[in-house]
Amino acid sequence: MAIALRKPANRSAGPRRPALRVVEVRRRTTRVVVFTATLIALGLGTLAVIHTQIASRQAVIDELDRSIAEENDRFDTLRAVRAELRAPARLDQRARELGMAPALDSSFLSVDPLVLAMAMASTSADNDVVDVPDYLGPLDQFRMVKIMNGMDR
Repeated sequence: MAIALRKPANRSAGPRRPALRVVEVRRRTTRVVVFTATLIALGLGTLAVIHTQIASRQAVIDELDRSIAEENDRFDTLRAVRAELRAPARLDQRARELGMAPALDSSFLSVDPLVLAMAMASTSADNDVVDVPDYLGPLDQFRMVKIMNGMDR
């Protein structure tokens, strides 16, 4: 048998450990999990709404692109028809069908500048009759007309 060489220490002399008890699980973890899940669900819902909006707007953009392509094709067709109608050979043929004939000779007639100015003034829809600088006053414009017509010597 074995004999202890030392005397056992008195255990009652030291501080006693507090009594252990069962601690209830805190609900904080549950709250964090629920909050995180709710936040993720709201985020996914928001992403779904945004994706739906993008898809619907893309459908509108696609429709506009189709419309633009159709109008460009129509414009090209109308431009080709216009080119055919304005072709010199077609105009010559149509003029002959109407009984017109090419002129054998041509001459230029001189028009009195005053008559030309009166005709332009009476037939113009706006006040922009001739290319006269805006910075000139009415008397300067009249002087320029006289100089151009040779009346001012």
